[in-house]
Amino acid sequence: MTYKKLGFLTAILALSGFYLYTLYLAAHPNVSLAYKLYYLEGKTRFWEHNSSMTYQSGNELNLTKPSRFLSSEGWAKKPSAEGTELSGKGGVYFVLPKQLANPDQLTVQARINSPEAGALLNVALGADFTTTVKLAKAGMNEILLHLPAASLTADPKQPNYLALSAPTPLNVQSLRLTVAQ
Repeated sequence: MTYKKLGFLTAILALSGFYLYTLYLAAHPNVSLAYKLYYLEGKTRFWEHNSSMTYQSGNELNLTKPSRFLSSEGWAKKPSAEGTELSGKGGVYFVLPKQLANPDQLTVQARINSPEAGALLNVALGADFTTTVKLAKAGMNEILLHLPAASLTADPKQPNYLALSAPTPLNVQSLRLTVAQ
């Protein structure tokens, strides 16, 4: 075997190894959960560079600005001064901090701008809990819900999902989740 053939064979083996390793990395990406939810799975609406999906209990999500926690389904592409419009089925993805491993209750506070009195908002947490809220008036409504937190997890690789759906479009101005132990 000549040196030319040996060099050619070595180059083929090196390129084959490189491409096999590239295929392995594509099949097993080592990325953050926020990156995975936005780019790889397309589940979230907005991307914030170098962010995590950890939600600090009690912090208010100002939805007049883009939020990485919003699902890609159901929410408007651009928020306005009145909030982010929810039409149809949407939700909020979040991860709890490790110190909140076994919560008893999840309290949801929201400021919602409704175009009409009596608009409905369906809220679901996991497969076990669903409730419907009837908004009292047209304009700004504040709701407070106490949800059982049995289906919440503090696993940083598994996001929690609070599902929201509305038959008529609603503007959600802010959202606050508080976890109690």
